[in-house]
Amino acid sequence: MNVVESRGIRHLVVRAESGEVVPRELARALEEASARAGRLSGTGVLDSVELASVDAGGARVTRRIDAPVMAVSVTGNIATEGAGVSVRLFATLVQEGPFGLQTFAGEIVAARALSLEIFATALDDVALVRQGDDRSFAVNGAQAQAQVQAQVQAQVPSPARTAAPAPRITHPEAPRAVSPFPAAAHAASDLPTAPTPVARPMQHRDDVEVYPETGDLVSHFHFGECEVMSSDGERIRLRQEKDGRVREVALGMLKIEAPTTDPATGKRHFHLSRKH
Repeated sequence: MNVVESRGIRHLVVRAESGEVVPRELARALEEASARAGRLSGTGVLDSVELASVDAGGARVTRRIDAPVMAVSVTGNIATEGAGVSVRLFATLVQEGPFGLQTFAGEIVAARALSLEIFATALDDVALVRQGDDRSFAVNGAQAQAQVQAQVQAQVPSPARTAAPAPRITHPEAPRAVSPFPAAAHAASDLPTAPTPVARPMQHRDDVEVYPETGDLVSHFHFGECEVMSSDGERIRLRQEKDGRVREVALGMLKIEAPTTDPATGKRHFHLSRKH
């Protein structure tokens, strides 16, 4: 036994027109669809059927049915024979006669289709070669693979021709001019690339040495007794003791007197007046 696996499978549906002769016209249609190997199945109604079978001695015999018959089962195969496609069809036929239902079976040598539908399974990667005797075909997987590879190579475009790279043109570097003042050139190279930023001096107040900080107590000329909530050296936030409202004032607008210390709480107390 010779077993070859096929993975290149296509499914085709063929409908024969009324009056077309099978399997001759079917083989022509399959060849146009590039189906050169595969299996067939179908049903329909045939007329003028020439059916082949064998007798008890194994000899091939044929009979002709000139009346329409129903093909309840049609099977077959597709193979190559010579340079063309060869199709073999086997059918089970029934016909209502004067003595009841009659059944016929065998290979369809020729028949005229009244209505026939064939379902074909094409095996594109297997080559089935028809033999000269009554055997159906011989499987040739290597031949099919060679044909498939040849088709693939024919479809692959040739690689695009790559243009040669353009010659690279280099220009010699121009000689540097010698400075007529070498001392000045060295002095310029010693200069820093950017000036060093000068730190901005902090603003000093000559009239006071101590400023209110968070937690200190102050007597503001307008808001009265307050507690310092925060101070950043420029502005100060105060919370009034009488109503809890928070005020923010600029230290630059105030005259700050030297603090005193409350002996009971240990907190410093400042007097803030308007600067004239």
